[in-house]
Amino acid sequence: MEAAQMRRVIMAGIVGDAFGVPVEFKTRDSYHVSSMLADGTWEQPSGSWSDDTAMTLALMENLTSDGNYNDLFEKFQDFMMTGAYMAQHETFDIGQTCVHAIRNWAINHVTPTECGDASEFANGNGALMRLAPLALVLADETNQARRLQLTRDYTTLTHRHPRAILGSVLYLEIMHAMLNGQAISAAVANLTTNLKPALTPDVLAEWPYYAACLTPTFGQTSRDDIKASGYVVDTFEAALWSVTQARSLKAAIVLAANLGGDTDTVATITASLAAVRFPNDPVPWEDELMQPTYLASIIDPFVTKFSRTK
Repeated sequence: MEAAQMRRVIMAGIVGDAFGVPVEFKTRDSYHVSSMLADGTWEQPSGSWSDDTAMTLALMENLTSDGNYNDLFEKFQDFMMTGAYMAQHETFDIGQTCVHAIRNWAINHVTPTECGDASEFANGNGALMRLAPLALVLADETNQARRLQLTRDYTTLTHRHPRAILGSVLYLEIMHAMLNGQAISAAVANLTTNLKPALTPDVLAEWPYYAACLTPTFGQTSRDDIKASGYVVDTFEAALWSVTQARSLKAAIVLAANLGGDTDTVATITASLAAVRFPNDPVPWEDELMQPTYLASIIDPFVTKFSRTK
């Protein structure tokens, strides 16, 4: 994967996060956001990012340094306790499932890949939101079994229910197909043939929860029927719908952030996918992000290590 494309996908995801932060949890159509805003839900400066980006930056730094899962949990703990990886070193938003997993590791000394909550009621989007860098690292990986195992492992650090694992797998496998030249419609359509036979029985059993958004007619779904909550299925569906509806990267971000609910995460995942779907679009509002030098200090070494063009 080329360096410029890799950087675009990462920056788009951060922009999506920051764009959605001020309107997170707001009711759909009670607002309209079309530019990068300050204040709002979390009373943060314009261009601030949330836990989505913080944990993504931690993952990128860990991948760059060839860190193991314990090293990554050390970074997650620093984020939770000291605000590491945040624009103002202040953690203002972190999901309880992620908190539970980090405490499992730090206090109970649980094996990293068993730290995630396996409960059906812990199927939030806290793993989905941070995995785009893994898709970029695996862009040239032709061994599907290896891709699926790594996706499962990185998900179970915080979310261990098979439904959350399947959400991560669908997200990363769609991105993998798109990074390798498939249109998003083909990438989704081919999942049934190319992915289902490779899934473990526990994960395959969760397929019906996502089946509606993997049909050829999903693009015709009404906006009123799209949920945008923090539930992993809703988040995945909302992001996929936003990407399929939009005709540009900018339009996809705006569409996602105006769905209400978990706007930062839906916009993060939407932007990451849309940056791949629209490879020639500039990343909007990139110059409005806080701490550009700090972001570059993590993103640039990651891109240098994993891109084809050094």
